[in-house]
Amino acid sequence: MKSRSVGKIGLVGPGAVGGYYGGLLALSGQDIHFHFRSSYDSVQENGLWLVHHGEGGRCEPVDGLHAHASTESIGICDWIILASKATANSALPDLICPLVGNHTRLLTLQNGMGNAENLADFFGDDRTILAGLCFTCINRTSPHVIESLLPGYVQFGELGKPISEKGRAMVQAFQSAGVRVRESESLDEALWRKLCWNIPFNGLAIAGGGITTDLILADPVLAQRARDLMLEVQAGAKAYHIEIEDSFLDRQFELTQPMGPYKPSSLIDFLDGKPVEIDAIWGEALRRGEAKGVEMPELKKLDQQLRKAVG
Repeated sequence: MKSRSVGKIGLVGPGAVGGYYGGLLALSGQDIHFHFRSSYDSVQENGLWLVHHGEGGRCEPVDGLHAHASTESIGICDWIILASKATANSALPDLICPLVGNHTRLLTLQNGMGNAENLADFFGDDRTILAGLCFTCINRTSPHVIESLLPGYVQFGELGKPISEKGRAMVQAFQSAGVRVRESESLDEALWRKLCWNIPFNGLAIAGGGITTDLILADPVLAQRARDLMLEVQAGAKAYHIEIEDSFLDRQFELTQPMGPYKPSSLIDFLDGKPVEIDAIWGEALRRGEAKGVEMPELKKLDQQLRKAVG
């Protein structure tokens, strides 16, 4: 389905999430330019392929792919989508400066808290800055193949205000590309809700010895610990006047069950010896909760375990 153009898009960090959604945007007719690093040669040789397991294993190439080895060759964009790991945030200003003009808008698809605020610090808070929280299961199984195991949805919020008309244009572009979307009046609320899954399942997958989500659910001790971590996230959110209903916590377990032996993104990074987004996911939530006097013993314990595990 062709979508209304939002202008020239530069995508930085096209791993699993960025590559998948960027590929869908390209297939819908958006003018999107991918900045590949280690996978550039593979993509140039083989193309970029999307596998949709929820649709009978349908596999499709991203035709007309605009692949770049440097951001300088992309040039100034109307929109920049950031899907790189939050561990690389300190390098973002230099990396994406060639893409940024006076009217460039920004969308981060990164995990954790503080990413939109970082962009505002780097490039000014007078521009449109969106965050998209991806409630989905997507893995990159080779440098040029990305597999969607569970379609899920993307929840969008805008930094400091409800989604503006300019921001909604990007939300609608995702929707026209076949992505289920939701909008949040409060970006902070959306972030706390996303952490209800990310904190327990990404964290316990590593702390449990490198295990998949099905093994967390099957272990009564780990399953209870996951519940306790969710309750602490819920309490942290409440300290910021954000109510997360108990049924939402229940739903996280219900959504995880059909994923089977799923490896969360943090576990994949850990097993590959790559940096894990500890500060953005666990550290920032802990800092914000304790700043409001919320006791978070399970989160504190998990944060310490993860820091020890990654050395």
